[in-house]
Amino acid sequence: MLAHVATAALIPAAAAQAEAQPNATVAVGAGEQPSVEGRISGQVTNTAGAPLTGAEVRVEGSDGVSVTNSAGQFLLQRAPVGQQRLTVSFFGMQTRTVTVDVTDRQTAEVAVPLDPEQANDGEIIVSGSRPIAESEQAAIQIKRASNSLVDVIAADSIGRFPDQNIAAALSRVPGVSVGRDQGQERYISLRGAPANWTTLAFDGVNVISPDGRQARFDTIPSAIASKTIIRKAVTADMPGETVAGNINIITRSPFDYKGFKLAADIGAGYNDLGQGAQYNVNGFISDRFANDTIGVLFSASRYERKMVTDNFENAYEIAPEDLEPGRETRIWNSGTQNKLYRLTRSNTSLTGRLEWRPSSAHQIFASSIWTQFRDDELRNAYVFDLDQDAVRTTDTATPASKPRTGYADIRTGNTPVQGTLYGVEIESTLNSNSSRQSIFTNTLGGDHDLGTWRAAWRANFTRADARSKPPFGTSWRSPAAFTARPTIDYDFTNPDMTQLRFYDTVRNANGTFSKGAERPFIGPDELAFQTMTRNRQLDRTDAYTGKLDIAHDLSLLGADTLFQFGGEYDKRAKTSTRTVLEATAANLRAAGLALPTQRTISIDDPYKGKFPLGYGFRYFSSQVGEDLFKSYVDAGAARVQANTSERNNYEVSEEVIAGYAMATTSFDWGNVVYGARVERVNNSSAALAETGAGFVQTNVSGGNTFVYPSVHLNWNLNSEFKLRLSGNTGAARPDYDQLRPNFSFSDTDEIVSGGNPLAKPERAKGVDAYLEWYMPSRGFFSVGAYYKNLKDILYDVELPSFDLDVLNSNGIDRSTYRYSTIANGEGGHIKGIEFALVQPLGAVVRGVGLPEWMEGFGLNANVTINDSKATTPDKRKTDLPGASARIYNVSGYYEQYGVSARVSYQWQSRYLDAIGTDAFIGDTYWADVSRLDVSLRYSINEAVQLYFDANNLTNEPGIRFRGNATRQIEHESFGRRYLGGVRLNF
Repeated sequence: MLAHVATAALIPAAAAQAEAQPNATVAVGAGEQPSVEGRISGQVTNTAGAPLTGAEVRVEGSDGVSVTNSAGQFLLQRAPVGQQRLTVSFFGMQTRTVTVDVTDRQTAEVAVPLDPEQANDGEIIVSGSRPIAESEQAAIQIKRASNSLVDVIAADSIGRFPDQNIAAALSRVPGVSVGRDQGQERYISLRGAPANWTTLAFDGVNVISPDGRQARFDTIPSAIASKTIIRKAVTADMPGETVAGNINIITRSPFDYKGFKLAADIGAGYNDLGQGAQYNVNGFISDRFANDTIGVLFSASRYERKMVTDNFENAYEIAPEDLEPGRETRIWNSGTQNKLYRLTRSNTSLTGRLEWRPSSAHQIFASSIWTQFRDDELRNAYVFDLDQDAVRTTDTATPASKPRTGYADIRTGNTPVQGTLYGVEIESTLNSNSSRQSIFTNTLGGDHDLGTWRAAWRANFTRADARSKPPFGTSWRSPAAFTARPTIDYDFTNPDMTQLRFYDTVRNANGTFSKGAERPFIGPDELAFQTMTRNRQLDRTDAYTGKLDIAHDLSLLGADTLFQFGGEYDKRAKTSTRTVLEATAANLRAAGLALPTQRTISIDDPYKGKFPLGYGFRYFSSQVGEDLFKSYVDAGAARVQANTSERNNYEVSEEVIAGYAMATTSFDWGNVVYGARVERVNNSSAALAETGAGFVQTNVSGGNTFVYPSVHLNWNLNSEFKLRLSGNTGAARPDYDQLRPNFSFSDTDEIVSGGNPLAKPERAKGVDAYLEWYMPSRGFFSVGAYYKNLKDILYDVELPSFDLDVLNSNGIDRSTYRYSTIANGEGGHIKGIEFALVQPLGAVVRGVGLPEWMEGFGLNANVTINDSKATTPDKRKTDLPGASARIYNVSGYYEQYGVSARVSYQWQSRYLDAIGTDAFIGDTYWADVSRLDVSLRYSINEAVQLYFDANNLTNEPGIRFRGNATRQIEHESFGRRYLGGVRLNF
């Protein structure tokens, strides 16, 4: 639901301050200060009275600049007494100069409305609302006025991308690659860095995701954001854990609007795969009271869709059973499966904000945000264990005593891609799963202007929950008898479509097998019951944050300088608890209960997917299954699964004490932002370690101190071109589950396994260089290069020694055992180039005299060329996981006569998912992916608009493969989505 401008920039210090504070201020005197001085405050709006965020306000003859906040307000400190000329500029609008009389120790008030751009003949262009172009214009201005390397996604009133969560909207920004689940955008990787190096913030306060340090952006509906700022270069006032960048979601404020405001969005549609319904409802209401000093805003959103997926997954190996010549070059599929999902996914949010602004110099606010991503899935999974009961091709036993299945046996005519297998075992799970990811964040804060000093403070509590409450999971398996299992013809010649055909299995007189009659189904009574379980898991992170930022205007070596310093305290604790209740076949027999079959919980609904499975099956009922499990519990046939809680429960806490100092020194050509941050991090963790005699309590603690310097140069080459240079540092701390001391050991093998509470952060030093061109035609172009040097990259490894004494007992020193864990490896790098272009074509069309109707066209495009390398523990050079080498986005739009239409195309090259254990088969990658989306809007009037969105029109599947694209280990299709509705603005 957001429109964006895909560019990158470095900007003056006051702009970042303006995002966090109600009045960004900068001293305006240059050199020696006058003996008397006053202040200038005011508001910048468009001709309709709407506030303009990021407008730049200067006193002529001064190096300083003030930048308007979200309410369009600005404040200039230490203005010389007398008549002063203010220059107010905003990208795409006419620059305006106004005269202000400044008196000693008084504040002069001024209101500055800005007109739209002019045509070449001087005529003002008034062509009605163009929401896409207007939101791009607003985003470019925020970038232009900012002091760090940023991209901005600005919410617009009408024209929007068809994105229901923040991750989907961010996927259109330069340098962003996304990780998807079931086709839905989830994780964000910035400029080739791992996803856990991207931090998440609400209104400037970093929060922990339900997944820990790897933020899940599908948890956050796009409807809650007023704008989203992607900061790619770290400044000293940002937490050091921000390595690749920070996604700061700016929520709406009641002071963003002139007075009462009500907006709503109601839509409905469907998915073409499975014909599942989807709907979207969101809105907010805002008003101000008490002479506009108190503002209140409430918002809510709900998006839900029902969907199915077409899926197959494969497992590849160099088969140990294949001992024929050439075996080392043959890669066999040891198992193939289908996971057939019926899904209901939803995003829900509630927000509230209360603000008190008794004057332009003071603001106090309280805000609460609750968001939830819920995934309810019904999954029929069928695993065809192709290598089950296979024997080596050199085995001399007779077929009667050791039957031949044909797996990995080229003597029977089988090949890795085609053949026949006898007596194939089927494993099945029928699971009803329900998971919820939620964030509940609450902030009390204030911003205060005290003359040449300003103060901002924040107190925050955030609770992030990842909760799993599935009604049940069941497992089933084929009988032991070969003739009760199917014979399967397999055909893997088309990597996009595994083909299976089922037959009865016939045992011949000599003990061999042959195909019987075809039977293209898995019967509801065919598979034997194994277990029925209910898993309850809660991962909860409670985080407390306190921040204080102080700013002061001063003169440093004759140059105006904004000096900032402050501190932050974070206390975070994550607990993970898991309990599994299970009813096994043995439990049921002991309770005198009959074993169920899949028929017990089956329903007769037809197959909802489109993939040609080659066999039939039956869906199941979640309610019937839940009732069945309850009956087992009531009969006393269910037990707590042994050792599951003990092996998985843990608590990890983290305390961060930070302080920073930074300065922004302004010159007539731009400014320099420089400073450093110091952070002390203390960790403690507790869990149960598994020994041969049971479990023992284990507690481990540690800490480290880091210094993060940074410097940013922002050079205005002229009125159109800016050069941005940056040097910055950061460190990504290990995730909480990686720090847990859930150790287990084997005295026989002399090895310890578990987390690593003493793992060090992954560290990075980066440089950036960007050139931006703000075109007279309201277009924007940028080109930038970046490089990060990496150290202490984390890998799954086996260390030569454990080196801790917490497991020593009974005279046995286990500190010398080998240690299978996660640990810091060697270094690497990330480097790349970004290009971005935004070009509304109205000025170009007018300039060449084309018809007026053609003025509504526009283009938005960006390209990222990325390279990342790291050295693994076995000294291999690989890409960093999650880093695509090429990413591009192209969006064309048309806005005229109430119509707002946009076509968007995304392409992302393959990226590394995991390091493989077999170098010949290769590493695991997510394949190239492309998406085509369309959005159409028509404004009946200013208050009512109709819209239609279409997503994934290319019906692009999600594909993972090992080594090369022909060895697909996962192939999942999701279908196209369509949504239409109405938007209201009052």
